[in-house]
Amino acid sequence: MKENPFKFGTVVDGEYFTDREDELTKIGSYLKSENHLILISPRRFGKTSLIRKLLNESRRRYVYLDMQLVISEEDFASQLLKRIYRIFPLQKLKGYIKSFRLIPSVILNPVTGEVEITFKPGSKDLAPLEDVLNLIEKLGKESEKIIVVLDEFQDIFRINSGLDRMLRSVIQNHRNINYVFMGSSESMIRDIFEKKDSSFYRFGSLITLGKIPEEKFRLFLEYRFTGFVKEAGPVSEAILNISGSHPYYTQQLAFTVWELLSRSDDVSGIVEAAAYEIVMSHDNDFELLWNTLNRTDMMVLTGMSAGNISPLTDEFSRLYGTGAASTVFSTLQRLVKKGMIIKEGSVYSIDDPFFSRWIQYRRRV
Repeated sequence: MKENPFKFGTVVDGEYFTDREDELTKIGSYLKSENHLILISPRRFGKTSLIRKLLNESRRRYVYLDMQLVISEEDFASQLLKRIYRIFPLQKLKGYIKSFRLIPSVILNPVTGEVEITFKPGSKDLAPLEDVLNLIEKLGKESEKIIVVLDEFQDIFRINSGLDRMLRSVIQNHRNINYVFMGSSESMIRDIFEKKDSSFYRFGSLITLGKIPEEKFRLFLEYRFTGFVKEAGPVSEAILNISGSHPYYTQQLAFTVWELLSRSDDVSGIVEAAAYEIVMSHDNDFELLWNTLNRTDMMVLTGMSAGNISPLTDEFSRLYGTGAASTVFSTLQRLVKKGMIIKEGSVYSIDDPFFSRWIQYRRRV
């Protein structure tokens, strides 16, 4: 039995990586230049897998930090410095650390070799972060720039409302670093980098990462299902009809279809059966999520799960009683920020096709 060729839920690379040749070329050229990069995409569209693949192929030193995990200013500095210790020898860093305005506590775990770093918590002092960022600049070279990736960059406002101004004042002077700012909240990231009164206005080149083109995803699926099922085309088509070419959910559904086929030779209805299995495996999660919503959220999501009518139209309002278009618009904006709805151009859709199906299933029971 062949190994399941589909992967989801973690960073995807190697044979599991799908398409994105154009994006790889474009982003790769930016990282070879003097420019900084802003990369926007909804969650689970594969931006982390994409940037990781580029970083690994570049063979350059890099620091990657997910800002969702940062809890304070001093933690920001600690997490960055911890990652610097992973790519530079301890002896090389000692002299630099001694010049810091606040000296961190550095403990080397003799078993794992991992370094634990802490600055004095609760100080609200931005000096450690400034010192660490400037350290990265000193370690880089014009001919060998370090790449610093700050994922979910919009979270800086959660950490400190004035952190954007401090960061800009420091990193605008750096010449030996390529910064990559990534985010899943398009409206917030655009506010940071496109509003004229923002500290980071036009600080880098902005790229929006969309879904993988359906035709390319179909070829990817067909290639992997060929030899495992008699007709890979119809199975691939059925998967994409449900997933809408969403990178994460396409891989998840294809993985589940493969698992079901490995236990049964009956291909008829196999994709629908796999989709139902996924929906039921998340039944409790979806119920908890549903119960966090207000009445208007529920009405909008119910209507969107039932068909392809734009939620901003009068027809949608008549069918589902959502009221004024302004109310629906504010609801959509809120659900986009939550990551439950994605907007592509002027089109809104429910991000998770299995949540959409869960709503339909529950309403039919």
